[in-house]
Amino acid sequence: MSVRVLFLCLCLLASFTGTGQNDVKSAQKEMSLYNYSKAAEILLKVEASGKAQNKCEATWLLADCYRMMNDQANAGICYEKAFGMADQCGNASRPAAGDYFNFAQALRSGGEYIRAKKFFLRFDSMVSGQHRGALFATYCDSAISWQKADRVFETGNVKELNSPQSEFGTVFYKCGIVFASDRLSTAMPDRRYGWTGNNYLSLYFSEPADLAAFPGGYKVPSPMTDIPGQAWHDGPATFNADFTEVFINQTLLKPDKGKKEPGKVRTHLLKVVSSVLKDGKWSSAAPFFLNSDEYSVGHPALSADGTTLFFVSDMPGGYGETDIWYCKRDGSGWGKPVNMGPTINTPGKEMFPFIAPNGDLAFASDGLPGFGGLDLFISRNVAGKFGTPANMGWPVNSSCDDFSPAIAENDSSGFFSSNRPGGMGGDDIYRFRKIRHPEEKPVDSTVLIPPILVIKPIPDTLQINKSYRLENIFYNFDKWDIRADAQPSLDKLVAIMKEYPVSVELGSHTDCRGSESYNQELSQKRAESAVNYIISRGISAERIIARGYGKSQLVNKCNCSGVNSCSEAEHQFNRRTEFRITGIKQ
Repeated sequence: MSVRVLFLCLCLLASFTGTGQNDVKSAQKEMSLYNYSKAAEILLKVEASGKAQNKCEATWLLADCYRMMNDQANAGICYEKAFGMADQCGNASRPAAGDYFNFAQALRSGGEYIRAKKFFLRFDSMVSGQHRGALFATYCDSAISWQKADRVFETGNVKELNSPQSEFGTVFYKCGIVFASDRLSTAMPDRRYGWTGNNYLSLYFSEPADLAAFPGGYKVPSPMTDIPGQAWHDGPATFNADFTEVFINQTLLKPDKGKKEPGKVRTHLLKVVSSVLKDGKWSSAAPFFLNSDEYSVGHPALSADGTTLFFVSDMPGGYGETDIWYCKRDGSGWGKPVNMGPTINTPGKEMFPFIAPNGDLAFASDGLPGFGGLDLFISRNVAGKFGTPANMGWPVNSSCDDFSPAIAENDSSGFFSSNRPGGMGGDDIYRFRKIRHPEEKPVDSTVLIPPILVIKPIPDTLQINKSYRLENIFYNFDKWDIRADAQPSLDKLVAIMKEYPVSVELGSHTDCRGSESYNQELSQKRAESAVNYIISRGISAERIIARGYGKSQLVNKCNCSGVNSCSEAEHQFNRRTEFRITGIKQ
């Protein structure tokens, strides 16, 4: 499915151990070139007629191919088959811990939350210090609960815009919309993409035929041949307010014969280009200054006033696989990139930012609490600061990938894309609009994750903005994993948060050794590790944030000034974790 084009390939698959069977080796080569659709064709033949050992290898690889093509349904079928064959295959390298996690993700994408939880917990038992499996197991419990909640939105497939291929990345343009599609068109060259087997992405335009119709009422889309394109993927795009400037996401190929990085053959990179409309013609594409051959920069989203460009990147300094960043206009150019921080970004993927007319940020994430795959979230912009993201709820979100949000002027309707069952192609464009039941009061346009209900009064010992030290939360030097001796103290905080309706900032501190930037990053990772542990114990992610303070708040004389000599125990006393109550829900 074409959304995989946008999943920012950060690295190639590791080299596979060959079985000696020519077809399997051929499939491995195609996989190393990102030609997953071709590799799948080869592996299906091996599965059907190969020897037993080759069938085992082919089934595991086929599951990997479908996962990389984002065909979670077939990936789940193949993983299940491979797990069933594991005992008789005698392959010591499979299944690995990651296979349990990938299978759990496939089950979760299919809405099989109870089974998915089992495999997430199995993965969690096989790896130490991560708690990622336990965290995603709690997401399964939450999804089951959220499915029973009253709907805030209604949704529908915009059939006039969709094709048997993929459509996504909707943005508003003049009296209509622009989106990206890999459909075949007589106006576009036939250019096949080995990853998906479909055509390359191009931009299309459509306008309403019936403004009152929901969800449809749109004219047949037409290619935007006047905007500068290239031989690879073009789209999605973002425009300024008067539609005289456009930023376009493009996917390029960087050849790498493995000399610098053994095992790598090619790297697909996202880059951003811009064009200006002058005298009725678009200028040649100009590259964004952050474009690099070492990392991706893509998914551009321009603020309504045109002063800030949001984008997605895997550049150094992020919090996860892909993060949302922004740059401010600086005269005729752009200022330094700024990461949106741990309130927005997670260890997973944050993608497809969209700035609503009111300044709110809508985006997709697979690392925040959700139904499965990518979910849509909204972060409210209050006085220039973005708040904790809120899941948009069912049926905007589903167990499949839901992404590419576009919110209209009224802040209660818009578009998104999804690969959920029942669509016309790989990824389809859907519309949503806010509804409410007659007996309900007017609702906000987002669904907040429900807080834990409590009835006990808050004791005087719990005060807002007061910091409380968590005893025995220590870290080994240069490490951020939660040690076993830290878990009892964190469990006490979990108990407090389950008993009382408090919101908490969990802060982590380092000792004085190392640079400011190094310690800031290390402390942030330590705080996130502790927060992930707490979330894995059933606390809503909306109620706790991680904050790294580096070495800015030492509690003893150990400031590495050269005047004071300190023992390791004194240094470790500075490597501490504290929590501060930031709010109480009455």
